[in-house]
This record gives sequence, C-alpha cells and structure tokens, in this order.
Amino acid sequence: TFDLTPENLLKHFDLLKTRLNASNAKFISDAMLSISIKISDEIFLKSYLEIIRNEQFQKFGITANKELLRLLIQYVSDTSLITTVIKPLWDSHPHQDIRACLILILLHFIGKSHSNDDNNIIWNILEQAAYDEYLPVVENLFVSYRGYSRWPLSKLKYSSKNLFETFVNQIQFKILDHPRLLEARTYAWSYLEYEYCHTNELINKAQNLCIRFDKDGNVLWINAFQKIILFYKQRKISSLNIVIDIIKKIMSYRDDVDAKQNAINNQHDLPVYRRIQTILRNLISKINEFDNEKKIHFRSLIPIFLQFDKILAPLIGKLLLKIAQNKEDIEDALKILQDNLPEIYFERILTELSGFLQKEDYCHFIKHLSVDEKLNLAQWFIMEKNRPLFVFDFLQDSVFNQASIDREKCQNLLRYLRQSENLTVREKAINYTVAWRDDDDVDNND
Repeated sequence: TFDLTPENLLKHFDLLKTRLNASNAKFISDAMLSISIKISDEIFLKSYLEIIRNEQFQKFGITANKELLRLLIQYVSDTSLITTVIKPLWDSHPHQDIRACLILILLHFIGKSHSNDDNNIIWNILEQAAYDEYLPVVENLFVSYRGYSRWPLSKLKYSSKNLFETFVNQIQFKILDHPRLLEARTYAWSYLEYEYCHTNELINKAQNLCIRFDKDGNVLWINAFQKIILFYKQRKISSLNIVIDIIKKIMSYRDDVDAKQNAINNQHDLPVYRRIQTILRNLISKINEFDNEKKIHFRSLIPIFLQFDKILAPLIGKLLLKIAQNKEDIEDALKILQDNLPEIYFERILTELSGFLQKEDYCHFIKHLSVDEKLNLAQWFIMEKNRPLFVFDFLQDSVFNQASIDREKCQNLLRYLRQSENLTVREKAINYTVAWRDDDDVDNND
C-alpha cells in the first residue's frame, strides 16, 4: 500500500519507469496499478501516457510493453484512449504479440463509446485483426480462447446479445474466409459462435465446403458438416433435406474423384468414400444428442448410404441400433440390412452387431428392462424372428448368468438353441455351460 501524497506517488511512479524490464514487468505493472488507485485518473493517465507515447517505449521489450498496455483496461470509460493510444499503436504495425495484446484490450472498449467515430475505429481494427497473419491475434476474437467470465467477449455475450451478434457476424464470420491462414479458418469453424450467426449464410458456406476435395475442403469440411447437424438439432433448420442434399452431392463425385485417387497413399485414397464413412461415424457419435423424434428422421438416410456402397453396412447397422427405441425398431433395422445384403455377408454383420446389444449407448431401452424382460426379448428374436445368432451372446452375458432368472425357461431355450439348423448357433449353444450351482440363491437380485 502507498500512504503517500500524490506528488510522492508520482515520484515512485517515475522511479518504477527507470526499473522496468522484462523480468519485473508484471511486478512494475501491478505497482503502477496500485498507484493509479490512489490518485486521480487524470493525473495518472498523464504520466502513464507519457511512457506509452515515448519513442523509447518499444525498447522496454515486448513483455514490458504488454504488461504496461494492459493497464489501459482499467480506463475503458475513457474512450478517448481509442483514438489517442490504441489506434496509433495499431497503425504503427507493432510486433505480433503487441497486436494480440491490443486486440485483447480493444475488446474491453466494445459498446463503451457513444461516438460513431470511436466505434468505426474499433470495428475497423477488429476487421483487420480478423485477417491478421498471426494466429493468436485471430484466436483472441473468440470466446473459447479465454472462456472465463472476466474475458471481455464472455461478458459481451451475456450482457449485450445484439452487440455480440453483430460481433459474430461482422468479425468471427469474416475469419471463415481468412485469405492466408488455413489454421485461422480451421479455428473459426471450430469455435464460431454459430448460434448467433445468420443461419442461411453459414449453411451456404458449410454446404460448399462439404463438397470440396481440395486442401481447404479436406481439412474444414467435417466442422462445417457438424455445424449443419447442430442447426438441425437446435431446430434452426426444420428437416434433414439439406443434409441429404450434401450427402448426395458428395457421393456424386465418387466416379470422378475416387477413380483418380485410388490407392495413391494413406492421405489421398478414395476421398469420397472416406468422407461418407466419416459422416456415418459422426452421426453415430452424435445421434444420442437428439430427442427420439429427431432420431427417427435419420432413418431416411439409410437407403442413400446402402445405395452408395453396401460395405457401409456395419456402420449403418450401428446407427440404426442407436436410433432403435424398441425391439420392433431393431427388427426393422435388421430386415433392412437383410434385404440389401448377400446372406453370408449379412450373417457376418449380424454377428458384429450382436455385441452392441449390451452397450449402454446402443438400444438404450434395453438397460431399463428387468432380467425376465431381457429373456423375453431374446426369446422373441429367436422364436418369432429366427435371429438366434443376434441374441446368443446377449443371453450368455446378460441373462443366463443372472441369479434371479427363471432357470427352467433358460434351460428350455438353451435346449432349443442346441437343435438350431444354424451351425454357428448350435456350436455356441453346445459349448456353453450354465454357471448355476446347486446352492445358488435364486431369490437374489441381479
């Protein structure tokens, strides 16, 4: 603390200036901040700005420059600093780290001035920053870069929706077309505050990227596609027609693109097929984020994927199992695959998919069933739908080994399976031995 007169405090301030270097810049800056609290803004700023404007200022070094400049944040109410300090420094094309620091400071001034001239300067500098060739400058223009409550963009986001929306559409959106840095475009697609964007404009950009197979398209398309899926999730688009259109357009490039990039190398091999494969995997990973009503709509994509290439069946099956809300939905999914695949290939897929019955994020309704209900489910697939191969592992791992299960029903079902015409099922059933012991307490819960 400084229990001194303003005159003596200014003497200490002048002394601090002479001691300033990179190693003690943070300490000196904090000390100056303490002094600023004890004297009037006018007196402090007069001495402080003499340092900033001095031609020797840059010789203090980048670290010292940044620490001193950050003191400007304490004076955002004095909007004259925009024209007298920030703009001249920015126009002088300072070191890249100083530019990043100036943008951080400038963000605090958004919405503080009622002067059109001041606001024009702010937005003009921010637009220049959007195309800056130093990535940290660009990153400073996103909430995610410093996503805590004191970060100026976080404050703006929750205090002034209209102003933040303007910022997103005028500045962040601009970075999607950064003319030189692919890293900046990638960052923008990853962290753009898309909820505040003009939906149609963003969708148009995303659609164009999804069907590009150049360097930009190969890097950016997945983030662009995910934005469209998020729009559907948030009901900003009412149907999957846009998604269907994108998928069909991607598929239409197969003969041209994949024919030229077939077995070239691990980075350029069948790019159209790989992109469709990635879309399916992405949908599988995201589908549980949708409500049941929206999940069902994704079934409309299945014929398109199957028509493109039947070897996508394992992924298609996984997607259908995640969509399924009851046993009938599961059976419908299996029937779709059976009708479109050769018998031997379908049986292999059926075996692969059987393992997902026991996974919590697939066929989510199963985890809510009692042991007896699980047994009934398996019996339904075996007796009525003739799909013993699909449920045998499920029976073995989740039903037969439960102490409270009806043993007689299990024994009868196992005897039935040991007579199956499907040799794989018969082999599994004959080689399986129930784990019950004579002294098991059948009244125990699972």
